[in-house]
Amino acid sequence: MYARRTRQSLERTQVLCFVLLAVFAGAMQGCRNGEPATAPEQPLPFTLSLPAGAQFAYNTWTLDQRYPQLPAVKSTTTWRVLSTQETYKGMSGVTIIAESSYTGVDTLYLASTPAGNLYIYGFLARITTQRLGSTIPSRWDLVASFSAGMGGLWTVGPADSLGQDIVHGNIAGASDYYSASVDGVTEVFPTYRIDLTGSSLFYSLWLSSTPNAIVRLLEEPGYETDGTLYELVTIKTGGRPS
Repeated sequence: MYARRTRQSLERTQVLCFVLLAVFAGAMQGCRNGEPATAPEQPLPFTLSLPAGAQFAYNTWTLDQRYPQLPAVKSTTTWRVLSTQETYKGMSGVTIIAESSYTGVDTLYLASTPAGNLYIYGFLARITTQRLGSTIPSRWDLVASFSAGMGGLWTVGPADSLGQDIVHGNIAGASDYYSASVDGVTEVFPTYRIDLTGSSLFYSLWLSSTPNAIVRLLEEPGYETDGTLYELVTIKTGGRPS
């Protein structure tokens, strides 16, 4: 009786293996025919559009992992949208922002496409200089790709002069809630979180569609480099009196 049960179990196992092999072969055949093994991610409806004249104030902290017992250094950073729909370095629809902080005034160039792709000119070049002290060419870096859908993966760009340290991005989550003062009224709103990852870089951005804003920016510190955290406090759009 024991031998008979063993043979029956073996036969069932052989049938199960045959079925699994058939399913696996079918999936592989689909891949060979150019058919995706899984359904593609659906694009997310999001476009960043910052109005000219708007101002965004951020609390800014310098993060030092080497001395975690020390309090983070806090300051204030202000973004003022100078103009929109400009053309810069081969990109159209560019928003130009004046960034003011304790280190001085800098200029940011953002471009958002109708498909939901957000580019920042010189994004990786700026971070590479700050973190590593090395210089790489400035280019339009794809920091957010809502056309890739939730969980989709895209290439941001290289973070080194040899083009070997490639930074990738993905939409890590939605509905992280934040609050800020919008024209004098405190509002709470959901955001999307974007993660950008390289061999020596982990950077996250939180974006809101209503109000349209970059709400939070976090550059994680390393053992030899400082990090930075921006958190939105106020928006002045001029749309209603404060």
